[in-house]
Amino acid sequence: MEYISVIKDDVDLSKSHRYLRLPHPRTGQPQLYLPNGESSILEVIKLNGSQRRTWFTGDNTIDAGNMLIHYPIDPLFLVIPIITALSGGNHAQSFQPFSDLLSTASSLSQFSLPEPFTQPVKSGQPSISSSKFNRDIDSLLKLKCVKRVFKACCEKKVIPTISSSPSSSTSTPQRYYKPSIPIVINHLKKKIEHFSQPEQFEKFDHLVRGLGRDGLMGDEFQELRALARTQAAIEHLNQYLPNTITQQLSESYDFTPLSTHLKNRTAASIAASQIPSTASGKENASKGTKRKAPATSKGVEALKKVNTNNMAKLTNFFKPKEGKKK
Repeated sequence: MEYISVIKDDVDLSKSHRYLRLPHPRTGQPQLYLPNGESSILEVIKLNGSQRRTWFTGDNTIDAGNMLIHYPIDPLFLVIPIITALSGGNHAQSFQPFSDLLSTASSLSQFSLPEPFTQPVKSGQPSISSSKFNRDIDSLLKLKCVKRVFKACCEKKVIPTISSSPSSSTSTPQRYYKPSIPIVINHLKKKIEHFSQPEQFEKFDHLVRGLGRDGLMGDEFQELRALARTQAAIEHLNQYLPNTITQQLSESYDFTPLSTHLKNRTAASIAASQIPSTASGKENASKGTKRKAPATSKGVEALKKVNTNNMAKLTNFFKPKEGKKK
């Protein structure tokens, strides 16, 4: 099926580019990514149009309703699931050379995808024989931008080694790395701090409208408004984060004042929408209050003064019917 591809101008289309199919950072479902050289990675989203359209590309036309949108993604979001997998369970490791970390990460079974995007694990690597090797994960970890971010998410130890040659006094330091979730959280908090700044936050109209909907636009709500921006930033990043990381990130902030404000505002809105009900006579009696009798009309007051002593009673006008003759 034909489609329109929307891609950044800085991508050199004269060169061949190989798409990578990787698990999405949040859902784990297969997702297409396009490395742009060694410097950046583009995520690919397919938009299915409800109707076919004619697109003009130079002097040519394409009749298609689908679009492939390419937009940059921070490599940090692709590295976080790998760091999480290496930091927990049986994969928790001590400090080790970076090449060993990459080798272990590329053979993790949770990143395997259905054929033809997997192949048997590389020979010589310790693993279960039934596990699969995702060659796209291996290609991802070879990119310079990914390696740089991967190292930035690890604890690092530098151990100097002395040359065995007595004539040489130089030493070559050995660097060892250990994946760290706290370091990942700190990187994300820096992103949130940047995104929650008013000059950045106000670029998104729907987020600003959310502040107004929660009644936080007044000058007296500056602190609560800052908390609301932080919470919105976490929700914005959540689309690229595993649930465990999102939970830890949220727990690193204290949103209690904001939650209290929103609960009180909700309770006040519910109370304002309630129709007031009048108390019954029994309730008034139990409370010891008397209800004032309504005022009577002048006609009723005049009838009270009429002398009815010589008048026939109303019962005289209603006599029982005579019994039927047999």
